[in-house]
Amino acid sequence: MANVETLRPQPAPAPVQAVTTPADPTAFRTEDRITGLLAFALAAERGDEASRETVIRCQREAETALCDHALRYLHNNIERIRQEAVAEQIGRLRHPPGFLRMVAANLVALVIIGAVGGWLALHPETLAGLAGRLAG
Repeated sequence: MANVETLRPQPAPAPVQAVTTPADPTAFRTEDRITGLLAFALAAERGDEASRETVIRCQREAETALCDHALRYLHNNIERIRQEAVAEQIGRLRHPPGFLRMVAANLVALVIIGAVGGWLALHPETLAGLAGRLAG
């Protein structure tokens, strides 16, 4: 039997883009190192110069992005913690009674009510006394 091989052309490599960095990376340093690094990365990604306005704008964008990320991360962790707490609490609960146990409990309740009703039927003076007390 003949062996057939399909010829596949090799994909062309992606063109390498020249990365330009802002002139002064120290201009992006802030008290919060992560904000400064993200601001520098944003400016480097755009190829912006390190002017005062660019630094301030990039720092604001970095703070906004970090705050948004922190909020999403917190929200997702709270949801995960709640789900774990609910699963743990459900695991601590006893299993509910089965069908046969519920039927047996209802039969016992009917027997007790029947016994009390029969006893009251055989003792009308007790029933009259209860009715008198309930009437006022």
